[in-house]
Amino acid sequence: MYIEQANLSKRLIRECYGPIVETVAGVLIRDGRLPLGLLIKNTKLSAREVKQALVVLIQHGVVTHAASKEGAGGRMVTYYSANTRVVLRQQRLGLYLALVEERMGKEGVAVFRTIMENGIMAIGTVKERLGSSEWSQAAQIKLDAATSKLVRERFIVAVAPGDTVTRIDKTMEAEAVELDKLAVLPTAKELLTIRRMLNDRAEQEYSNTTVVGIKRAAEEEADGHVSKVVVGPDGRTLVVANGANGADGINGSESQDTVDQTQCFRVYYDRLDVFLRNQQLVNYFADKYNAGAGAIVKAMLRITESRTKTCRDRRSEILSVAQVINQLPQDAPLADAVDTGSDMFFQDLAASATSGNDTAKGGGGNGALTPAKRTELAFALLEVVRADAAGIVVKVDDRGGGQYQLNFDRAASALRDQSLDTLVHEKFGSLHARIVRVLRDKQKLDEKSVATAAMMPIAACRERLHDLALAGFIDSYEIARTVDRNPSRMFYLWYINPQKQTRAAMRYIFKSMTNVFARLDKELAARAPLVAKTKRADVAADQSLLTDSEKNELAALSAAQTRLEVANVRLDGMLLAVHDISPEHASF
Repeated sequence: MYIEQANLSKRLIRECYGPIVETVAGVLIRDGRLPLGLLIKNTKLSAREVKQALVVLIQHGVVTHAASKEGAGGRMVTYYSANTRVVLRQQRLGLYLALVEERMGKEGVAVFRTIMENGIMAIGTVKERLGSSEWSQAAQIKLDAATSKLVRERFIVAVAPGDTVTRIDKTMEAEAVELDKLAVLPTAKELLTIRRMLNDRAEQEYSNTTVVGIKRAAEEEADGHVSKVVVGPDGRTLVVANGANGADGINGSESQDTVDQTQCFRVYYDRLDVFLRNQQLVNYFADKYNAGAGAIVKAMLRITESRTKTCRDRRSEILSVAQVINQLPQDAPLADAVDTGSDMFFQDLAASATSGNDTAKGGGGNGALTPAKRTELAFALLEVVRADAAGIVVKVDDRGGGQYQLNFDRAASALRDQSLDTLVHEKFGSLHARIVRVLRDKQKLDEKSVATAAMMPIAACRERLHDLALAGFIDSYEIARTVDRNPSRMFYLWYINPQKQTRAAMRYIFKSMTNVFARLDKELAARAPLVAKTKRADVAADQSLLTDSEKNELAALSAAQTRLEVANVRLDGMLLAVHDISPEHASF
């Protein structure tokens, strides 16, 4: 963990939970796993304050705990550890709320926000907090439907008692249970077999699509037949009627799911990161080609969203062309010009697909496109995104016009490289960013080859290579020409080390975020008397009590806060692209 990451996490905890909780969390972040006794000693707080702070942190998923036996008597000791990843997601709460409101409506965002602010909560408690008993019947029905949709689409997930234990502790406990079954000490092969079995079991649990917390009771119809509720292929809940002859048939009516009011739920941030990643993918193709290519990728992502649990999934399901075309909105700008980066530069796909149709050629819109021509444009744009050098859209079969698949592993790499190029360009300049792109494309190169490919003098290239190496964005590989490995008689090849580059980028991002907060504190401290004056009751009721200069100062403070918040959102978007959406770093 980086110092900048620890400082930023403590700052966010202080803003959300207060100074006492920050002290407890800061010790856990600094010292790692600790029992309660050492935690009380290191924080220099009372036992009551430490326990209350731990309850708050566990309630919000920031702290996990695990019990283990110690000593000859088998005394159980509970260890606590902090998860900074949950803390850093506090900066995305605005994006999460906007996403939930767009997809779930006002009722859904009210439930989501209540759980997000209070931590783990039962749905019945959420309704009491919202005061839904005083609402009209129609409003209560909307609230129940929104809550069911939140649970069904895994925006919130049911909480089990074991969720407060880390996956590593669960694996160690399961491994100890398996080892106790053996009569003798295990061999290396047996230990490897046990660990593979536990890993397969964890994968099966992750792949389980059962939604916990939804009640689907059987319904008895007027004719005495019993209808059971199943989940259809599109993810909707359907009522299946059992006929007199024993055959089951779907009557097509959609059932209303009922959420268990006593079941506790928490916000599933890993699921929400999927939608943020998908938006970045749409922007990637829209910026690189045109809005039509972005619409094609957005349609493909919409189809796969229901079956994508977290960013840990490496590939999507296989999609047909018909599915993609049916998912496209009618107003999708398919007939716009597209930049393919080759001899087809800014070729008008509408002109090639609608030869002889002057209206479609001139306007570039979809108003005059027939279904056949619209399908032809969709086929052309699918081939454009498939031919992209990043390899995100893969064609796996030619049947039925083509079967396509999204490679999320390559998508994460493309978004990471794009963010890293932007970061290097802003930190060092365009020439440094050019060198990084050359090394990414050519892999290991010596100094002379880098200078030739980057089209710059060797002396200037050498200086920039050392700047990037000191910052951690590139690395060198030594090849000895003699046995003594004399540095003066060695070849030095420069290359991109993805792990080292990611660590350097994260350190820079955390440091920049810390600087943004420091500047915000400075802006607020410089105008602290004026801010205190605006909070007075008489000034809040009558703004004319402020002078013109004070109003100008408040406007300048508001503008500075807006710029700093936008900068923080951009940095958090870089963090999401560089680290969080990578399948290797995504959590279960």
